[in-house]
Amino acid sequence: MNFIQETQPFEVLKQYFIPAIYHRILEGRKKVYQLSISLEGIEKVIKKSIKPFEHTSYNKVIAGAVKRMEKLFTPEQLNLEVIIYKKPNLNQLDLSFELVNKEFFKIGSEEYYASIMVEYSYSKMNVVTYYPIIYRQTCLNGQVAIMSKNFKEVIATNKIFDIGCDWSKCTFESYQRKLTNYFEILQDNLQGGLFDEVDFNLFEINAIRQMEQVLKIKSNKSEIDNNFDNINHPQRFFRRNVEMLGRNQFAVWNAITDFASRERDIQKRNTMFLNAGKFLSNEVEKMLNKQKKDWSDNLIWGEVLKIAKK
Repeated sequence: MNFIQETQPFEVLKQYFIPAIYHRILEGRKKVYQLSISLEGIEKVIKKSIKPFEHTSYNKVIAGAVKRMEKLFTPEQLNLEVIIYKKPNLNQLDLSFELVNKEFFKIGSEEYYASIMVEYSYSKMNVVTYYPIIYRQTCLNGQVAIMSKNFKEVIATNKIFDIGCDWSKCTFESYQRKLTNYFEILQDNLQGGLFDEVDFNLFEINAIRQMEQVLKIKSNKSEIDNNFDNINHPQRFFRRNVEMLGRNQFAVWNAITDFASRERDIQKRNTMFLNAGKFLSNEVEKMLNKQKKDWSDNLIWGEVLKIAKK
């Protein structure tokens, strides 16, 4: 199965696997600390200071991402590829990429793919940002990110290889259970028709508004005609998914990811999927918190006894 976002071989990161050059130099009569890196055959001086300062290098940032993938997901096999969002050059020194394991893993019978988002900038050289993303297949054409900010980690550069308990298998499995419960709730509502009592035209309007909110776009016709393949209007996606799945939230989510997967511009498509992932993460938390509160406010002895005698 092809990953919805267009990845490149992991080896493309080799050109950015660059150590930092950090030493004291004599400048006039003063000794100063100097940080530089070698880019495009030129030594780029980044900072000078009379005092030592915290920083890291691109090669450590990349290695830290690989170690987190290895520890967080404890995969049976790693087959890493990459999506590069920002490439450092002489004019800007930001490095941003997504590390993707192309080997899927399963939660129940569903297939998932794991990735780790990485961000580092020499304008804030004392911290690195990592966060994992899980992608779940939701339609024939694409996937949607379903976990992101819950595990966001902004760490000091001298702690890159001190991978904390938040990246443990136990924490990850806890989130897996939340995802399983969430999609079971959506699946249970497939037959009932969440929106059966709503006028279909109103349902369609509300669904398109939700798409705009989730993907953070405006679905005007000119934008769609210019940027999307084989599409006249998002109604096509909603009607097709409603025919297959019924008038419910699960059909809406499939239509949203189906729509986003048609974006020709890779950067825009990646951004839409990340926006969808953040939105869905919030929805998971809200629905499960409500379910937990409803359960705790209406305790039934039989349900507690059933758990006790599992």
